Amino acid sequence: MYTLGIETSCDETSVSVVRRRKVLSCKTLSSLKLHAKYGGVIPEIASRRHLKFIDKVANQALKEAKININDIGLVAVTQGPGLIGSLLVGICYAKALAFSLKVPILGVNHLWAHLFASFLDKPLVMPFLGLVASGGHTQIYKVSDFDKITLVSKTLDDASGEALDKVGRFYGLGFPAAPQIDRISRRDLVDERLFSFKKTDNLNFSFSGIKTKAVYLHDKLKKQNKLSSKKVCQVLSSFQHSVVDSLINNLTICIKKFKIKSVVCGGGVLANRLLRGRLDKLRRESNLTVCIPEVSYCQDNAACVAGLGEYLYRKGYASKFNFAPLAR
Repeated sequence: MYTLGIETSCDETSVSVVRRRKVLSCKTLSSLKLHAKYGGVIPEIASRRHLKFIDKVANQALKEAKININDIGLVAVTQGPGLIGSLLVGICYAKALAFSLKVPILGVNHLWAHLFASFLDKPLVMPFLGLVASGGHTQIYKVSDFDKITLVSKTLDDASGEALDKVGRFYGLGFPAAPQIDRISRRDLVDERLFSFKKTDNLNFSFSGIKTKAVYLHDKLKKQNKLSSKKVCQVLSSFQHSVVDSLINNLTICIKKFKIKSVVCGGGVLANRLLRGRLDKLRRESNLTVCIPEVSYCQDNAACVAGLGEYLYRKGYASKFNFAPLAR
């Protein structure tokens, strides 16, 4: 069976063909450059771009997979969370396609799909603790199976990627800033005294405090005429270190609390070199199994949506055609 996956939760229009977790194609078109001048994703622009290009992207994915559209046996689509207009475009397209082909359809949680990205073309590992870190979400899950998922930790305010983007933009890096912070960060410039986290209850994350401190620090340095390029690198290197440190600390506490020796990670922040290095260090020092997706599967993509959709369908799950998008 071939599964066609569709992902339109934010600004990426992505379509993929997967068969038994093997990715046959994954075509993704991003409208991120159009949003850069606004300093963030504009929902109306994103949804209109999806509407304009989704059919073209789907045809490219089918062509790359070297199959005919009538070979599709299942359509999996992101049901949420995400921007409501963007989700509507993907879901309406998926419903029309599945209905015309007379094949089942399955709405997928794209945060859980991020965790499934580590299992594309690779063996499954269960149970595990799942860390999702992206521009919109920061959560830790206890996963017995992909239909038995418990949320154990979440952010109380900003997501980790969101905090990096906002602070980096404030320091003049534009949008998105997180990848640029990763590029300019230097370990020898990290000052751990610059940013420290306030502890939260129930293993939850909070990034708004250090984000605000970074903004105040920017204003203070500017008034003192000390905002040199080296100082900006030091501040942003320290800020990134603090964000990653929070992710690793909470994950380590969860590992000890739940006594689970397997960790699976996903989301755009997992493309960060420092975080990938810290996870590898955690793996070596704690004798853990740590699964991290390839960088190309860290961002929103339809391959992990198709993979998870196929996996759940084989366990007996399917959606009715009247299912609605879930923005939150």
